[in-house]
Amino acid sequence: MLRGDRRTDQGRRPSRGGVRVRVQQWAFGGLYGPGARWYDRFTRWLFLGEWQRWQEIVLSDLPGRGLVVEVGCGTGRLASVASSAARPWLATDRSPSMLAAARKRGRPAGPWFVRADAARLPLATGTAIAIVSTFPSRYIVRPEVGAELARVLAPGAGLVVVLSAELAASGLRRRLRRWALRRFYGGSSNLEATFAVPGFAGNVTTERSRWGTATVYRGGPA
Repeated sequence: MLRGDRRTDQGRRPSRGGVRVRVQQWAFGGLYGPGARWYDRFTRWLFLGEWQRWQEIVLSDLPGRGLVVEVGCGTGRLASVASSAARPWLATDRSPSMLAAARKRGRPAGPWFVRADAARLPLATGTAIAIVSTFPSRYIVRPEVGAELARVLAPGAGLVVVLSAELAASGLRRRLRRWALRRFYGGSSNLEATFAVPGFAGNVTTERSRWGTATVYRGGPA
């Protein structure tokens, strides 16, 4: 357990940012591990139902037919909503706990849930009509990941990433959650202004949902 008066090996107190990172690692480690079974309920409660709306922003960008690849699928909610016979869906994640939760909700006809690293996708070159990802961590900007996403995409296909989102500053419950989340994340990291996938050209936009806003990247291989 972290304590406010704990010192580092150099005799200094941990910085506020350092403590925040440790708390984030502890929280996400729990959610992506033993807490995976409660992940959907937790995000629905914390974001008052907006999390699901933010995820579904990517659906408006998808062609009608062909294979969609989702990187970092989590509990598989988006994949289960979006897959169809005409639009098969391959959903990948590195967390065994998340994939176990995803497979419980999957239908017999799809989607497919596969444990895979984003830098080593189990697909032939040029097979995906689109790649989507919602709220990924920093792995999405690693050069080897960008190269792999470009390899898998069919000519003319694109990448859509929901980078971040925030509840509107209206209503007591939304304001309280907005304040708590800003404390947890430490305010804006300016990710939206600097976001780039190596080897891709694209742009970042802000889109409104019912009770908040989401920041979305759209691009394709350069």
